[in-house]
Amino acid sequence: MTQSVAHKLTAMGALALSPSLAAAKRCVYQAQDSQQTLAEGLAEYYAVNGERISPPPTLSPESRALFRSHDICHVIFGLDTTLADEGMADVRTLLSCDVGWRRYGRYMTSDPAAKAIFKELGYVRAVWATLMIIPRAARAVWEARRMAKRWPWAPPPNYFNRSLADLRREYGIRLI
Repeated sequence: MTQSVAHKLTAMGALALSPSLAAAKRCVYQAQDSQQTLAEGLAEYYAVNGERISPPPTLSPESRALFRSHDICHVIFGLDTTLADEGMADVRTLLSCDVGWRRYGRYMTSDPAAKAIFKELGYVRAVWATLMIIPRAARAVWEARRMAKRWPWAPPPNYFNRSLADLRREYGIRLI
């Protein structure tokens, strides 16, 4: 893979193909009772991962909504951009969000940016990453059942001014 292709792929969305110091750093939004607003948590997520992801306005129109919602899931569920947490973001989205399996699957298989990322990742690495998160995925099943209600795939605008602690309390979200 050429450097320009790698840069373009990682600039498209939320997949860090290799761990880095930024991804390993614990962020404020990753604390269960973070007092950051959802908007502040999302800004921190973009600031810490700037070399690997770009905020949605830099994406094509068809990818913008998908990756913005995906990035919001990283923040609300307290996940970083390591390969393991990317897998957990998908698991938590499927189990704990109102997007639904069919709709999310359609996004992931039809969006050009998402398809490019999965193509670059490769099936062997995807299977390996999935196997590595099985214990956390099992806990995600349990936590999804405990939630008061599913997190909205496209949260209303007023949620961005609310604290992560408040939103997590309302929805019964516990970080894994």
